[in-house]
Amino acid sequence: MGTGAVSWRSKLQSIVTHSTTEAEYIAACHGGQEAMWMRSLFGEIGLDFTSVSSSINIDNMSAINVAKNPEHHGRMKHLDIKHFWLRDMVNNNTLKVIHCPTDKMPADILTKPLALPKVQSCVKMLGLM
Repeated sequence: MGTGAVSWRSKLQSIVTHSTTEAEYIAACHGGQEAMWMRSLFGEIGLDFTSVSSSINIDNMSAINVAKNPEHHGRMKHLDIKHFWLRDMVNNNTLKVIHCPTDKMPADILTKPLALPKVQSCVKMLGLM
C-alpha cells in the first residue's frame, strides 16, 4: 500500500509461450487476478475501490496493446480463453495497464540476475529499504 510492496511472487509459468508478448500478457493476467483479489479483500474490510482503477505496470508495449485492443486477437487466438479476462477488466476500467520502462521495473529483482546498483534500486522501488 502506498509506496511499499504488498504482494509479490516469482515462479515459472505453467505453460510454454511462443513469444515475450505472450509471456508478459499471461504474467499481467496473473497480476490482474491478484489485484482483483486484493480489491475484494479491501472491500470486505470496508474500503471502497469501485470508483478507482487498479494499475498493472508492464514493460512490454505489445502486451499492453493486446490488453487494450481486441484487434490483436489474430496473433494471440491460440491462448486459452481465460487469459482474455484481462482485456475485459481493462475495457470496463476496473484495471488499467501502464507502460513501465525496463529500468524502472522493480520486479526485475525477482526475474533475473542484476548488478548491485540495480538490486539496490529495485529494493528501494519495492519499499523494502
